[in-house]
Amino acid sequence: MREDYGKDYDDFTLTDYSDKELSGSLSPFTFLCVVAVLTLFGLIMAYSASYDAAIREGLSHYHYLLEMVTYGFFAIITGTVLFFMPRAKIEKIFYFTLPLSFLLLLINVINVYFENSVQILSGFPDLNGSDALIFSSVLLVAYLMPRMREKEMRGYVYLAFFIMSLVVTFFMMTAVSFCYAILFFLTMAVALHASKVERKYIVFYILFNVTLMVFLLLSSSDYLGSFFSRLMPYYWESEDALNASNCLSAVAEGGIFGKGIGSSYYKLGLIDGIEDEYIFAAIAEEIGFLGVLMILLFFLLFLFLGIRCAHRSRNTGDDYINVVSLSFSFMIVFKTVLSMLSAVSIIPSAGISMPFFSADGFSYFLTIIECAMLYRFMHITGRGYEKVRD
Repeated sequence: MREDYGKDYDDFTLTDYSDKELSGSLSPFTFLCVVAVLTLFGLIMAYSASYDAAIREGLSHYHYLLEMVTYGFFAIITGTVLFFMPRAKIEKIFYFTLPLSFLLLLINVINVYFENSVQILSGFPDLNGSDALIFSSVLLVAYLMPRMREKEMRGYVYLAFFIMSLVVTFFMMTAVSFCYAILFFLTMAVALHASKVERKYIVFYILFNVTLMVFLLLSSSDYLGSFFSRLMPYYWESEDALNASNCLSAVAEGGIFGKGIGSSYYKLGLIDGIEDEYIFAAIAEEIGFLGVLMILLFFLLFLFLGIRCAHRSRNTGDDYINVVSLSFSFMIVFKTVLSMLSAVSIIPSAGISMPFFSADGFSYFLTIIECAMLYRFMHITGRGYEKVRD
């Protein structure tokens, strides 16, 4: 084993320090503070948005909050294990998570295609295979693609990955959500770029996926009808249109300052999925434009710290940390923005859970895991060294 020592930087500049001045970057601590604020405020807003839905379902008013806390507890334990796990094992966990993610997505697809008449693993928690597959795909790209840059067979590997991506996009578009297909597409584009895949291959990837998404959107009358009913909710008469119009009304009534936490009206049975994929409507109604702006600033700081971690890893030639840090940071921010845009019908599609805020236990679990990995990588790059694998 050997140790590589590199330069350290402070949080917001590229100022170099001598070895005697090094005391570790503040970025990991800053990142923990950002995550803690988003987590605590997210739990408050999740409870505020979900207690009425839980009561209407015959559950205790704190059911969804308890679910999130439980998933968060196990995520912290898992994240702690990942923090101390040898680097070589971390790089290969996609061997386990990727097949499991495909299985979860397949279960989701089968249940949707049978219109819930056949529920596989009924009685078990509803686990979102899309979130898991995006997480695992990032780890796959980070491990595989940098190793392919200098190999003649890389074209075949890229082709196999593109075909897999098209299959995943098809399933997400037809059985899950257009937003999840967009999230997968954008995250993989960031991961491929960070892996320094040749630009022509990235262009092919973008063209293939965009073409498939447009084709699927235009080829299904049901999907197209749902698409336009969300795009113009006040001109259609359907459940999707009613849900979309109520979301817009909730956001509009929030105004600049909001009605106050716990004072949302539209969460009281007027918006389906208000505790999960449309939670932004309740957030905007309760804390208003200024509150939403503050949340966005925290997510921008989250993204900045992730980009800084990736930048430092590039300086030390650590492709894996570069790809994972950049991809996870952008993925969480992309997902937040998509959740907000879908709630206000700018993206006229079924919604997507909002990181840290939505009462979706499994997605919450993965978000905390991703943050744990980001924290480890910031800790490594901030202090300028890591024991490298054999």
